[in-house]
Parts: sequence; C-alpha cells; structure tokens
Amino acid sequence: MAVKAKAPSKKQKVDTLNFTDKLVLNQWLISLFGVDMFAVYKDGNREVRPMQFLAKQLRDCREGLDADNLHFFYQQLKLTHQPQAALHPNALLQYEQNIVNHTQWLNEGRERPIEWKYYQWLSLLFAEIYLHQYFSDREKLLEQLNDYVRQFNAHWASRKVPMFTGISEYSLEELNKLCLQNATGSGKTLLMHVNYRQFAHYAKEAGQHDLVSRTLLITPNEGLSSQHEQELLQSGIEVSRLVLDNNAIGSTSGIFSSDYGHLTRIDYIEITKLGDKDGPNTIATRNLGDQNLILVDEGHRGMGKSDEEGWMKQRERLVEKGFAFEYSATFKEAVKAANNAKIEESYAKAVLFDYSYRYFYEDGYGKDYRIFNIPKSQADHEFIYLTACLLGFYQQLRLYKERKAEYAEYNIEKPLWVFVGSSVSGNKKKTVDEEATVSDLVRVLAFFATFLEKPKDAIRAIDVLLKQDGMASGLLDNSGHDIFNGAFLFLRQRLLKSEKPEDIHADILDSLFNNRAGGQLQLLRLKGDSGELLLKAGNSVQHFGLINVGDALGLAKHVEDECAKGNCPAIVVDDSDFIAAQFASVKESSSPINLLIGAKKFVEGWDCWRVSTLGLMRVGRSEGSQIIQLFGRGVRLKGHSWSLKRSRAATPAKQPEYIHYIETLNVFGVQADFMEKFRDFLKDEGLPGNDSKEVFRIPMNVTYDFGQQLKVIRPKRKAKDGREYNFNRDGAMPLFGGVPDYLTKNRIEVDWYPKIQSIVSSTTRLAGAVILRHEAVFTEQHIAFLDINKLYFELEQFKARENLYSLIIVPSAVRSLLLRNDWYSLYLPKELITLNSYANVRIWNQIALELLKRYCKKYFLYATDEFIRPRLEIRELDRDDSNLPKPDEFYQLTVDASEQQLIGDIENLQAEIDKGLKAKTSKHLLEAGQLKACILGNHLYQPLLYAQKGSPVSITPVSLNESEKDFVVDLMQWLESNETTLQSEQTAKTSFYLLRNKSRGSGIGFFEAGNFYPDFIVWAVTGDKQVVAFIEPHGISHEGPEHPKVQFHKVIKDIETRLKDKDVRLESFIVTPTPIAAVSDRGLTREEWAERHVLFMDSSEYIDLMMKNLLGKG
Repeated sequence: MAVKAKAPSKKQKVDTLNFTDKLVLNQWLISLFGVDMFAVYKDGNREVRPMQFLAKQLRDCREGLDADNLHFFYQQLKLTHQPQAALHPNALLQYEQNIVNHTQWLNEGRERPIEWKYYQWLSLLFAEIYLHQYFSDREKLLEQLNDYVRQFNAHWASRKVPMFTGISEYSLEELNKLCLQNATGSGKTLLMHVNYRQFAHYAKEAGQHDLVSRTLLITPNEGLSSQHEQELLQSGIEVSRLVLDNNAIGSTSGIFSSDYGHLTRIDYIEITKLGDKDGPNTIATRNLGDQNLILVDEGHRGMGKSDEEGWMKQRERLVEKGFAFEYSATFKEAVKAANNAKIEESYAKAVLFDYSYRYFYEDGYGKDYRIFNIPKSQADHEFIYLTACLLGFYQQLRLYKERKAEYAEYNIEKPLWVFVGSSVSGNKKKTVDEEATVSDLVRVLAFFATFLEKPKDAIRAIDVLLKQDGMASGLLDNSGHDIFNGAFLFLRQRLLKSEKPEDIHADILDSLFNNRAGGQLQLLRLKGDSGELLLKAGNSVQHFGLINVGDALGLAKHVEDECAKGNCPAIVVDDSDFIAAQFASVKESSSPINLLIGAKKFVEGWDCWRVSTLGLMRVGRSEGSQIIQLFGRGVRLKGHSWSLKRSRAATPAKQPEYIHYIETLNVFGVQADFMEKFRDFLKDEGLPGNDSKEVFRIPMNVTYDFGQQLKVIRPKRKAKDGREYNFNRDGAMPLFGGVPDYLTKNRIEVDWYPKIQSIVSSTTRLAGAVILRHEAVFTEQHIAFLDINKLYFELEQFKARENLYSLIIVPSAVRSLLLRNDWYSLYLPKELITLNSYANVRIWNQIALELLKRYCKKYFLYATDEFIRPRLEIRELDRDDSNLPKPDEFYQLTVDASEQQLIGDIENLQAEIDKGLKAKTSKHLLEAGQLKACILGNHLYQPLLYAQKGSPVSITPVSLNESEKDFVVDLMQWLESNETTLQSEQTAKTSFYLLRNKSRGSGIGFFEAGNFYPDFIVWAVTGDKQVVAFIEPHGISHEGPEHPKVQFHKVIKDIETRLKDKDVRLESFIVTPTPIAAVSDRGLTREEWAERHVLFMDSSEYIDLMMKNLLGKG
C-alpha cells in the first residue's frame, strides 16, 4: 500500500515545472477525494504521483459490475472514502449510477459488452464531477478552481522555482474545454461516446437543451472518420457526415432552427475540411456558428506545426459559446513542441485526466517492448542486423502458428512486421524527409532482395545469430553487450531438437515470404489511386508484403533506376491490373501480408492489433507526438480475456511458454542516430530503455522427503481416470430457478435505501436519522412490466463473466423465480414499489437484475458445494499434488539489462540460495537489495521469494506480497525461538510444516466460504495427530465479522466434523496487517476479533496466539 510521506523541504530546489506538474484541473479533481496534492507519496521505495496513490486501491480491483449492478471500482472507492474528502459518498453513488446507465445503453447493441478498466472508469467519474458542477453552478466551479490555483501557486512560490511564475486564474470562458490525455490503445474512443452522453444528460437535467446547436466530431482524416462512424453506430449513437448539400442528412442548412436535433446526433468532419472560406472541399467555420459541442480526435493536432497552422483557431471559433472535448495520447509532447507558454497553460488548465503511456505501461497494459539499437559505428553490419530483426519476427510468426491453440485465450493476433516512414508525394521536388524515406525504403527492399537472392549468405547469418553471440556477429552495443542476448531462445531450442539453420531458412521462405522456393523479389504496382505496391517472392501466387507511401508510381520508377545503377540488387518491377487494394484487410489475421511498409498515416488511429515488429525509417525525428503515437500502434494488445494486459500482468501465476516473445514489440531502425534519439525520448518519458532483458532462473526445490505423511483435504479421485472430482466437469448442470431450503433460510438481502438517498440528496450531507425500512416484494403485476428478455441476456453475460458456465438459464425460469418471494428480502421505499408511476419501472428492472445476479452466484456456489462436499476426503499429500512445483519448475526473474545494481542483487541472491541449500540451513532469510528469499526447512519447497514493492523486476510464478512475507518471516523467527521447547523430551515432540497454497485450479479452496483459497497451509504434527490450519494474511479494512472469510473459522469446524478423522483437527486464521484502530468502527475488541480467529500483525503476540492454538494450548 502506498504510504504518505512528509512534504518536501523548502530547501529542496527544482529549476522548473514540466507540463505534467501543471495540470491544475486534474489535480483539483484528485484533491476532492481527500488526497493532499502537495505531499510526497511512496509505493514501496518508489515515489509516485498523487493520482497513482488514488488509483492504487483500484488498480488490482475486479472489472465489471457486482451483483448490485455497481462497478467493483465504486465499491472499493466507497470503502476507502477519506473523512476529509470534499466529494460526498452520496454524490459518488449518483455519479456511479449515471456511469452504469450510460454503459448499459452503449452495450445494448454490442456483441462483447464494455467492461471499463480502472483508469477509464476514473476518467468517466472525473467527467461526471466536472460536468455536474459546470451545469449546476458555474460560478461556484470557477471559485473552487481558482481557490486551488491560488494554493498551487503559493505552494510552488514557497519552493522558489526560478523559471515558474505560476498559473493564471481561470475565467468563465475557459471552463468550456476538457482534454483527456490517455495512452494510445487505452480506449479513448469509447470514453468519447460516454462523454457525449454525459454532456447531454447534464444539459437536459439543467434545462439547457439549447446550449449547443450541433455536435461535431472532428477527425484528422477520412479513414479515421469512417472508423468512428462504425464505432458510434455500434454504440447506438446516430451519426452522419457533415456535407455541403442542403438537402442531405448532415447538411449545414437549418442548423440554427429551433427544431434541430442539438444533442441527438453527431456529425463528423475532418479538420482539413474546415477553413476560413467555403470551397470545393472545405466549409467555412463561420457557417457552423459558435455554439457547438465538438469532440476532437487527435486533439494535439494544430498546436505548432506549420502545415497545421490555424486548426486550433478553427476549433476555438466553433465553441466560443459551446463546449469542447479533446482526446490525445500526446498533449504533453505537442505542448513541448509548440514551445508556446499560452498554449501550454491553456492545456494545463483543461486536462481532465492524465493516463499517458508511461502509466499505461507500468500498469501492465499493452505489449512489452525491446529496442534493438545498433551503434552508428557498426552500420556496416546492416545485413546481419536486419537478418536478426527478421529472425525475431519469424520467431513471433512461428510461435503464433505452432501455438495458436495454447495462446488462444490471450487473444493473440497474427504477427505483422511494419516499416514506417514519411509519406512520399508525387511532386518532382521532394522534401528532405521524403528523400530520406525513399532512401531508407530502398535500403529495406535491397535487404529483402539480398536475403532472397543469396540463400547461402542468409543461412550463414542465421547460423551465427542462433549458435554464437554478439562477439561473433559484431552486434554489440556501446557497452559491449550483445544486442540480441536472449532474443531467440525458442529458435535455439529448435536447433537443439535437431533442426538446422537450413531448415529454419526454408521455413522463413515458406512462412514469411509465402514461397518455400524463394526467388527474386518482385514489386507490383496496383493500378488505380490506392498508392499501393505489392511484394512477392519469385513466382509465388501469394504476395507477402504491401507498400503504401503515397506516390507508388514514383517509387516504382525510383527502384528501377536504383537497380539499373547497381545501387540495389535486381528487383522485378511491374504493374498489376487484377489485384484489388489490400490495405483495408491487412489488420485481419487472415491476411497473407506479413510485411507492411507504410507512411506515417498509420500513426493516427489505425485500428490494428497485429503489429509485433516495428522498423523505423524517418518518422518523428524531432516530434515527440509522432514517436509516442507510432509506439502506441505497436504495443496495442487485446490480452487475456480482453484485459489489454500482457500475460505477466493478466495471469501472473502462470503464462504459456514463450508467449512473452509474441507479446513484445521488437523495435529497430535503419538509421542508428534516429534509433538513439528514439530510445532517449522514451527514457525522457520515464520509460525503461528496454534495449536488452536479462532473464534469471531460480529452481523451486521440493525439499520435503514425504517421510512424515501430511494430511490434506481434497476431492476424491475417480476410479475411472484418477482425476479429482470437479463440479463443472462431473456434476449435474444446475437449472436456474431452484430454491432449496438453504436459500430460504439464508435469504439474499438487497437494500435500496442508500441508492435512493443518493438520488434524492447527492450533494447534501444528511443527518444520521434512523430510517424504518419498508420491505417490498415483486407481484405478478410488477413482473408484467419487467423486460424479461433483457434480464435473461444480462444474466447470460453475468454468468460468463463469473465463470458459472454450467448454470442453465431459460427466460421462462427468470419470470418464475421472480414470482417467488421466499428467497430474498428487498428493502425499498413504499412509493417506489407502487403501481401508480411508470417511472418506477426502470428501478424495478434494476432491482430485479441485482436480485437475480446475487441468486446466480449464491445458487451456483450452493450447487457446487452440494456436489463436492460428500466427495471430500482427507488423504496424504504426495509428490504429484498440484500445490507442489513440478520437478523442472522454476522462478523466472526478468529485468532490464540497464538495472545493473538489481542484476548484481539477483546474482548474489542466486549464490546465497545455492549456498544455503547445500548447507541444509533450516531457517534463513536471505537479503539482496530489493529482494528477499526465505529458506525455511519447514516449507515443503525452497525458496520463497519476495521483491520490494516498486522493484523493476518481474517474477513468475508470483512472489510473496508484503503481508505474506511478514507472516513467513514471523513464523520462521517463532520456530527458531521455540525449537528447543518443541523438541523437548519432557513434552510430545511437535513438528511444523508450511506450504504456500496456490489459487484456483491447483490449490485447496472452500466453496462454503465463497470459493475461498487461503494463502498458506500449516501442519502441526504431534505423533499420529495433526492440526491442519489454513492461514490467510489479508487486510480487513473492508470486511466485518460476518464476512465469509472471517466466518470460515466456524465453517472449517463443520468440515472437520463431516470428515470424521479422529487424528486430524482443522483450523483457520486470518492474520491481518490492518491496524486494530482502522477497524474500530466494527465494535470489536482485539480479544473479540481473536475469538473469531482474526489476529492483528501490529502486535508481536499474534504469532504466539496462533501457535498456542495449534499446539492445543489456546
């Protein structure tokens, strides 16, 4: 958990503030949650921004809606509400209900419903807060913002920052623009759809229907416009192109008429088509008025580039009396490039939310990346360098083909190799960038032509790269490190399994070039205006590459000229009359195209998930926005269950072998100096250089000799196949609608009074009067108004999200269940259940859905427990138990090669672990910098690893967290202190054993306690008797004495009684890092918590209390 540190001393000096530090609107919104914006926050040993401190509690929270139809994010934020927060819980609930309503509306026409990521939900919450204030009391909003600006300026004035003179106070005219700086690939488009609905909602609520005369979506180009149109239609939003024809839909005629749609439709237009005057392809901005709502995609465009001069002014004219939402991943970079103090301040005061690429990457979203940067001094190694890049891509392609089924749940698309440069116009006189792009492009084509034309050279290069190191290949960085160290482990494994470089070369021709026979490179220009050229190998019927840089004819002629001059290997250049344009289909995994060479137009909005290898030509040499956008195209990743996360973040316990190669964007370039600038730019953004990764393996050694037969609770094994019973596989599929006695005795309770209270008084702090709650039920008359089909489809989605796969739901059963009222208790004001207002119907549908969702979870867990309970047994732990590591299983530690101190720590730790194991040390805590290893002879395998929070090392399987580590260390110390007593001749000798319990699928779980998988199992063995205790180091800030995990200490005794093993006693404990003071509102003393087997780790006595119980002394 992040901790708050003291504010920095006034003596500490900084020279200036960067743009990120000046985002006063964003900071003001964060401060409403009770976060001190001028304090320093730390997460482990790493200093973090206040926004990261706020987001920490949501980052690992479940996505989606709980059974009560509210986001898990909301529930978490509510539980951690700060007393000093200006934002009242009632207001927070009202904003959340609005977000849910907008989301459900957008989801109605979607095959795959939207489930917000935490940063998207926070973006929408911030918009809710701002728009509510904007429409309800603009003067008050202005006053609050300026009060914060004065605090901000005073704080930094006290720090005496020499080059910062403060932020000017807001004017009313500045309140009509909001900017979202969210990373490429983070889902800005869907946020735009909700922002539009949020604005319309608050305008309507405030009675300001005519605040705007039109809603305009402004995009950079027609391709993006078309993409936006399809996505808006999918969200159920009416949309059309803004055209000049007075009779057409979306025309500019009648836009000021009183019956115009206002906020009922979105018209889109490209920014390039807005001008000062009407023309054949432009609309004069003045014709559109100044009272528009505009949604600006790539909002950074127009800040400073000469060819975009005037675009910002055009947008400002459109909203002088209207409102603007602007979206970009790169406001920061564009502001820096503009070098204009007025522009910088304007955007610093308008950025609502900042989730730039650095935070996106640190949270585990998107692909990892690796930059293969060859020093300029080694440019003569170009062929082997590009062959290495080709091998990297081929490895990705081969993994995709061979392991497609294994990687399926991670939503991996077919890899695509993309080279990107500047567009090339048809003008005879080319710009410097265009000339450079053509030159780079010819170099790339020359490489492919050589690779195809000279197979012996290609095979020789493959041999060196896969069998030797950087000293042999010459591919070393400035520090002498092998650039491609660890880059080809999968291919090297293939060589160890009898493949030869010749075999790999042949498969490259087949898989990458679509022609196993190889042959001469062919360049085919498609006739028409597509600007496309195709690449083929020899006489293949299938092309493998596509070029689109603008002037296709000019490029084809240039290549011919270069070949004729001998500057390039022979390339066949020809025209094709019969092949259609290919670019639109490249994004599909079914496309035969493996290589795309394109202009920088791909930077903006290209909806493609395939890019896995990126070759850079002359793009963005001096413009940060293009670099970040280009990078963002490549790191897009759907991820496991559409999490958008790479596998190490999405499923930290285990990932498919070698998947990290296909989830890594390989970046290289044909210009060494530009690659250096590219890497430096990423580092300036606070991102690791990722030039090279170091991977370390630490074996997981099972040291338990199984001489002492430890008992475990497991489902029985079937006689037929020896597999444990599994409800989803072996049980009868439960039929939705059943109401067993268990449900009538343990009713589902839903209380809608808090939600109604938030609607009635979202901003007023109500006195804590006791409310007599009215208990309501659904009658047949109520159910007649419910949308049963919609409820059914919502339940099907909920079932899939909660993995209740075997539950059978039919629409008729939904109605039948609701007609019964013996399984729920519903508390709702009487006036909202009466049949005299149709407005109540919407609430009834929401309540019905909440009841049904809760029923699904409770009934499914009941059915699972009914099946598993009689099939549980106590049996002896054996070597094949799924809780134990396999013989060849190991920890894998991955770290950036630049982290030399950390690498040294890992190497030291490896040596110490080896030494400790050889010495058969029974209890030893090894420390090396930010890493710890627990060698505890009582644990069934060695070691247990821990990495300090914020440490830049990735460990799989997942290492211990802070509270788990503290428990293991405390247990280790207790065992050491009491070793003599435990083995004393005067008392019965007791031996203790420990095992980390895995999560679902492998570990021991308990359905009776809400599918609870405790973190550890402790055995206390005295002669023939055993105590088996399940220990959960776990915070209880959000859990009371009736929570299933707390009540599990009773449930485990019921299980003990059922299993009837006189030699085994079962126990459970929660050991919590939460201070007792933090749960004082629960009304229990430390002793009363202990009676419920909840022990507080803030007291050194907690481990004594637990161990006394296990020894039968407490």
